[in-house]
Amino acid sequence: MPLAADITPDDLKVFLQEADDLIELLDEDFIRLGQEADNADLLQEIFRAAHTLKGSSGMLGFTAMASLTHAMEDLLDRVRKHTLQVTPELVDALLASLDGLKALKSSLADGSDTTLDVAPLVAMLREAAAAEALEVGAGVLERLAAAADAGEHAHHVRVTL
Repeated sequence: MPLAADITPDDLKVFLQEADDLIELLDEDFIRLGQEADNADLLQEIFRAAHTLKGSSGMLGFTAMASLTHAMEDLLDRVRKHTLQVTPELVDALLASLDGLKALKSSLADGSDTTLDVAPLVAMLREAAAAEALEVGAGVLERLAAAADAGEHAHHVRVTL
């Protein structure tokens, strides 16, 4: 796996330790995010971890990890700016990407040449980041409440063309 030419074994060791710590933090925090979607401090911690991992992996020349964490960072930035809501699907996309980060870090640690193709994970994160938040006006909420009181069911349908 090609890395920047001036990376020493000590640099790599420091990066791998930092990556372990950040990946462990993200693992715990992504689960919490699903339960605490409105926790701004948690979201900032997650964003910082992804940002740090992106920068460190980019400096090493580990482009696959930098690309994946960049897509994570873009998605998380939309959540921070309240243009995207945390959904179970969004958390699932983040967790799948985290599995990719773990595999990339392992391949870097053991020196194997097999690098995960991150393109599908990046595409999944970009798709999740591109999702538009559903805005429901007060009139619609009132009609939904009345329908629920009458025993009717409401369905949310998303169609992608």
